[in-house]
Amino acid sequence: MIILKGIGVSDGIAIGKAFFIDRRIIKVKKYQISDDRIAIELRKFKDAVKKCEDYIKHIKEISLSDIGEEHTFIFDVYLLLLKDDMLIGETERVIRNEKINAEYALKKVAKSLMDVFDRTEDPYIRERKNDIKHIVDKLMRFMTNDGFVFNETTGEKRIAIAHDLSPSETASLLRQNIIAFATDLGSKTSHTSIIARAMGIPAVVGLEKITDNIVSSDEVVIVDGFNGVVIIDPNEEVLREYEEKEKQYIKYIEELEKLIDVEVKTNDGVEVNIFSNVEINDEIEISNSYNSKGIGLYRTEFIYLENGNVSEDEQFEILKDAVIKNGDKPIVIRTFDLGGEKLSDLLPHPDEQNPVMGLRAIRYSLRFKDFFMSQIKAILRVAIYGDVKIMFPMISGMEEIILAKSVLDDAIRELEAEGKEFRKDVPVGVMVELPSLALITHLVNKEVDFFSVGTNDLIQYTIGIDRNNEYVAYLYRPTHPAVLHLLKKILKDANRAGIEATVCGEMAGDPKYIPVLLGLGYRNLSMSPASILKAKMIIRRVNISDCEKLVRSLKRCKVARIAEEKLQKFIEEHALDLFFH
Repeated sequence: MIILKGIGVSDGIAIGKAFFIDRRIIKVKKYQISDDRIAIELRKFKDAVKKCEDYIKHIKEISLSDIGEEHTFIFDVYLLLLKDDMLIGETERVIRNEKINAEYALKKVAKSLMDVFDRTEDPYIRERKNDIKHIVDKLMRFMTNDGFVFNETTGEKRIAIAHDLSPSETASLLRQNIIAFATDLGSKTSHTSIIARAMGIPAVVGLEKITDNIVSSDEVVIVDGFNGVVIIDPNEEVLREYEEKEKQYIKYIEELEKLIDVEVKTNDGVEVNIFSNVEINDEIEISNSYNSKGIGLYRTEFIYLENGNVSEDEQFEILKDAVIKNGDKPIVIRTFDLGGEKLSDLLPHPDEQNPVMGLRAIRYSLRFKDFFMSQIKAILRVAIYGDVKIMFPMISGMEEIILAKSVLDDAIRELEAEGKEFRKDVPVGVMVELPSLALITHLVNKEVDFFSVGTNDLIQYTIGIDRNNEYVAYLYRPTHPAVLHLLKKILKDANRAGIEATVCGEMAGDPKYIPVLLGLGYRNLSMSPASILKAKMIIRRVNISDCEKLVRSLKRCKVARIAEEKLQKFIEEHALDLFFH
């Protein structure tokens, strides 16, 4: 029996035989070509682009019934890459100007593009590098006629095992009796992970060496998407244990689906508002299907990632589509929240020694005011179509609030002068994610209309750790007394001013910490659409009085580790730990 730990990206328990996917590595050599060979290499490359485009369109079409129209945007991203001048056009220029073979020209251009994405600290944006990687790999295979091989399946349930999978390959596997995925590479934000979640199929990625540990297709494999564990060739005791868990999981899913249309109230009748965090418009349909109260956080970064510096009118059209899809529900649009390490080649940005702590988010926007003005004007214009709110990220103090609101006033004057339709009384809020702002919320609570609490950065900056750093990640504890103190203070100051405070960081979407937030007094939680039903289940099982008692107990802990242990005991005592840990 072999037990491997990876990243659980799609919940569930699956047991089946291994379905090993063989993808041979393509080795690309560089060679110079003569003038009369240039046209031949260009034609080879263009033919590969056309074949790749036809392949992706075909996969998109046959996948509609399996993953739903709302998730086929993933294939649209691939199709856009096949028309991207920075990838396709530049490759053609390199073939002509440097007189080298098409395969090596593509490899060179792709490496240059992926280096840009490697410099980012943001996992979602870093993962977009893999989109380029998958497209380049597919183009290479069409140019070399060296396709990957799917072993033939039988009628048995199968677990797909691979080094990595592109979204198109993932979708293809849907038709081959695949019930789970396990890969060496991948992250929670990869498009393959998104598809797995959309299909409701358990998946564990980032296993590093699972392909090295599969001996034959007859081996039984267990995928535990909850705990990010894959077990190869389990013994009888472990197999029986997971067969029982699989039965419980089926019942769990049935119970979750019953909650789609129910009110979100605690066991003692206290109403809780659940909102969605989204970054692309297609996710709004999922949010609506789970009856969320609206969009608590609309991330605008994907707009720039896709297109670089986008015009006001282009932003207006994208945001208008989002607002209309959201209907009459509120939507909080967060302004630009990226920095130089993420978009150095897409937007103007100076070189910085430490860009994570430098010119990013609101600081970038205030430095490049024309850029900021364009975004603000687009948001004000779409506000006539729905219940729109605007939020400024990474605010460290009052000065940035004053400066950001002055740009908002300038945008209003410009729109009036231009005679464009817009709404001038859009509610304005701030993301409370820096300790400096959390400590002075009593000074700024009358300057804004709402608070959005970004727990990811608030916890990291308060404790002073990088939770993605394996050496210190164990210190990332939301129940740290300093974090609890700040969270309570933010809410208290919001209540004093009569404004709302919504938690929109990962803490809100983690069922384990929902009782803590309820006990602190929060009644507005915003999370990934995939977390909504689990959150509903937890909320409906707890009493506010018990949650408040829990928080009082946690606050008395001087050591964060002990607080975490007390929380775990609460979870177990109240039977809240079924399938979410």
